Amino acid sequence: MPVDMSVTQQEDLPRASSQECSPGVLRRTVEDFMVEEILPLEPTGDGEHVLLQIRKINQTTADVRRSLARALGVRTNDIGYLGLKDKRSIASQWLSVRHGQSVELPRELPMKILRQCRHSRKLRPSFGCTNRFTIVLRNVDPQRVHAESMRVVPNYFGEQRFGRDGTNVNQALKWVKNGKPPISRFLKSLYISAMRSALFNQILAKRVRDGNWCNPIEGDVVTDTTPTGPLWGRGRSLAIGEAYAIEQQIIDAHPLLADALEWVGLQQERRSLVVCAVDLKVQVERDEARVQFALPSGCYATSVLRECFAYTSGED
Repeated sequence: MPVDMSVTQQEDLPRASSQECSPGVLRRTVEDFMVEEILPLEPTGDGEHVLLQIRKINQTTADVRRSLARALGVRTNDIGYLGLKDKRSIASQWLSVRHGQSVELPRELPMKILRQCRHSRKLRPSFGCTNRFTIVLRNVDPQRVHAESMRVVPNYFGEQRFGRDGTNVNQALKWVKNGKPPISRFLKSLYISAMRSALFNQILAKRVRDGNWCNPIEGDVVTDTTPTGPLWGRGRSLAIGEAYAIEQQIIDAHPLLADALEWVGLQQERRSLVVCAVDLKVQVERDEARVQFALPSGCYATSVLRECFAYTSGED
């Protein structure tokens, strides 16, 4: 039985802002979406790994890892990363390669090394990082661009988490139903993340509709003064009382997703319901808005933008 695909539809998620949204076109060109990943550690200067700061254009992180592996004659799993970056963007990100010497790339590869240095450990998503965004939206209504609506927003997972047309969730459920046959570690992570993200978004959407998403309620699990929601898995929720009742209401409404996540053996974790766009700057000139801000790892720029812009995706 397929899952109700409405759980993956971003347009069905309520906005926190009561301001009328501006229209806008996002990513009309690849240059309209730029992201810089900030390395969260000081390189050791020696060790068996080479840290590479790569600039990629219109490629996924998976594309980059595969291209590097072929060019350097290493396994894809020998290439570490901090986070996945949007394909339709110009992005600089850090990768680690288990390699005995400095790295030189063939000219034909659609990426550029900005910096390299040696380090003692492989980069992993668990290290965390900050991402700085510079985004241009076109065909906006200047009178309806309200910067303050983007400063503190619901920490929704973005549409990128769910794949084209939101199909990752149903693909994940099919994999579970078939007995979890062997698949790549990357694809397994993708499937699990999609299911977890769908449930989290529904719980957060309920809190946004109720108007209690950004302040703790009775029974909340609080981190750094902000309420959190569950990334579902085995074990009982740490929430109690009113917060637990809200979470359980959503879990009961989506038993296929909840059961699948428990069956794959994950333990529950928590994620903040709230995210702040750090160093937010908005410049509007005629019908173009230039938006700059920084977010912690795992948070989505589109979740910031949707509070101000009812945007559509453009093409070159």
